[in-house]
Amino acid sequence: MTVKLAQHNRRDIASALKKGMFTLTLGPFKHLVSGTSAPLLDYLYDTYRDYDVALKPTDVSEIILNLKAPNILRRFIRPQVSPDPGFEVPTIPLPLKMAPLAFEMGMNLSVALKCCRFVTVHAGVVANEQGAIIMSAASGSGKSTLSAALADQGYRLFSDEFALIDLEDAMLHPYPRPISLKQDSIAVVRDIVGADRISAPLSGTPKGDIAYCRVSEHDLLQAHKKAAAKLILFPRYEAGVSPMARKLNPAEAVMKLIPASTNYSLLGEPAFRAVLKLVRQAKAYELSYGTTEQSLQLIADIQASGAGR
Repeated sequence: MTVKLAQHNRRDIASALKKGMFTLTLGPFKHLVSGTSAPLLDYLYDTYRDYDVALKPTDVSEIILNLKAPNILRRFIRPQVSPDPGFEVPTIPLPLKMAPLAFEMGMNLSVALKCCRFVTVHAGVVANEQGAIIMSAASGSGKSTLSAALADQGYRLFSDEFALIDLEDAMLHPYPRPISLKQDSIAVVRDIVGADRISAPLSGTPKGDIAYCRVSEHDLLQAHKKAAAKLILFPRYEAGVSPMARKLNPAEAVMKLIPASTNYSLLGEPAFRAVLKLVRQAKAYELSYGTTEQSLQLIADIQASGAGR
């Protein structure tokens, strides 16, 4: 039986994490998580408090993540933590206080490199009644800030990290985890959504200052509802740049989505067919902008022109 994390007491959560029996239900996945650090427990209670969890394994857990010290020495002297997703992957040990970052990194690695039920594309995804908007971009392009801003405007957050594309019908599956914010975007999103939605910042990480924006309870309750893509955006933030939107033809969109996928080469032809079907049902644009307000206006203008409806 799953109930909200906040309905469990800390001792029971800590015990389940220590025994490797903490099961987090998130979108189409069940995540079996183990770890023993107080920073991880604090982070889960704050940022994942509205998520459904069970304190024992339920059915088959597709994602298994162990947050552990890289060696026995680092359990006691200058303690460190590394994410172990159950397969060989290079990771950088982090100070124990950065256990939340190790947790989120491990979740990303598990979905990116282990999931074969969907085509996984590194992208933010939001949706409303008309359909979903996919935002595929490299780190630092403003994708996370734009995802948070659109969610604040009433869009349903599917994911800040992955577009999960169904192999059969190219529908998008929600995977609503907290939005990862870096450096200046922390203050920008805090001003948009309010300080109560933002986790305590982690300073001095390999990516600079990091914080997480909590997903709304409404979006978690809707995490079983798929959506068809209506817009595929490739946003690029650059301070001082003039806002611009360039429409892409389907071939251009496909050639941009393929390298953004983490499992395309593994899935092969079924992935190509799903990506092609996705592109054929949506309009695609490159966006350049210098502020969040400009990006939102570009999207509003595209939709007002009839695209993505």
